[in-house]
Parts: sequence; structure tokens; C-alpha cells
Amino acid sequence: MYSALTYLMIYEQPVCYEFSNIKSRTLLVIGQADRTVVGKARVKKELLSMVGQYPELGRRTAKQIPGSILVELQSVGHVPHFEATERFHEELLSFLKKR
Repeated sequence: MYSALTYLMIYEQPVCYEFSNIKSRTLLVIGQADRTVVGKARVKKELLSMVGQYPELGRRTAKQIPGSILVELQSVGHVPHFEATERFHEELLSFLKKR
């Protein structure tokens, strides 16, 4: 049920257009090897190289959120808090200590 609700949210409640409304301090941690695509099996092969481009999506999102901080983790995929735990914690704690 939770998986179904998550996919429903992804498909029916896009939030990209609301990023500029975020007023709180924001840390974005993006794995530069992340190529996650919901419904990837249904994407035409010739379009696969154009979707799941998280390096570009991260930079675009950071520009939309006023004052956000973007941390780009090289050789890290979709789950940076597991794949690069130490670096993730360092960045998060540094962000939280700044006022």
C-alpha cells in the first residue's frame, strides 16, 4: 500500500514548480551517479540517456530554492546516506551547525 501511495504521489503531485516558495535553509545532497527513473522499463531506449539526469536536476533545483546549498557527491547513486555515509554525515552536520 505504501509503495502504491508513493508512486501515486510521484505521478500525480509534482512539486518542481513550488521549489521557489521554499523559505527555510535547504541542503540538497545529490549523488552524481544517480540515474533513477520511475517507470524506466517503459521509457524508449533512445530516450533513456535523457532521463534521470540528477547532476543537472540537482543544479537546476538548487537555483530554484533561494539560498540552498548543493552538495554533489561523485561516484554516489540514489542513496547517498548509505553509499557515502561518512561524507553525508559530515555535510549534514556542517549544514546544521551553520546559522
